[in-house]
Amino acid sequence: MIPPMWPPTKFPSRFKEKLEIAQAIVTTAAVIVGGWWTYSLFIKEREEFPHANIELKLSHVALSDQANLLRVGIELTNSGKSLMKIGKSIIRVQQILPLLPCPKDGACAVNDVDAAVKQVDRKDDRFPWELIAERNETFTPPFDVEPGEKQSVDYEFATSSEAKVVRVYAYFRNDQRSTDGGEVGWETSSYYDFRASTGGRMR
Repeated sequence: MIPPMWPPTKFPSRFKEKLEIAQAIVTTAAVIVGGWWTYSLFIKEREEFPHANIELKLSHVALSDQANLLRVGIELTNSGKSLMKIGKSIIRVQQILPLLPCPKDGACAVNDVDAAVKQVDRKDDRFPWELIAERNETFTPPFDVEPGEKQSVDYEFATSSEAKVVRVYAYFRNDQRSTDGGEVGWETSSYYDFRASTGGRMR
């Protein structure tokens, strides 16, 4: 009887070793590709675009018995590692108290508040408070904020002394991320109570 050219058990053993090596290579490649994808999508992209922190500083002085001067101070800090370009800002002042009567057409804060008191689950995030002042500003060219730097801007609004509590909203457009199809930016808001705040009086 002619003996076999190789032991029958060696071929399956070598095939298994090669299969394990191939699996290890595929697994390693998948880990590398996944790691690069994660780095490119989450880490590198975050480093390439600016990050902003917005702080509102609100105060007022009484111009007369009928009018207040509301100062909206804003500190815009670039907390990222890349240059920040701001091309547009929107500042809005909305009256909360006293509640204003509902208009003939459009949303009404009074009705929405009454409905929200009776509802457990509310779909809308905010109430349609009455807009009493607004400032839209376009910066040409856009102003820059270097990484780690802070830019301070301030706005003045004359409001009726009948407004006791207002909501102040601020938005700044991120020019690096905004396109013709839409805008991307940073926003924040805060409440200001004229009654509880120590405002001065202009003489």
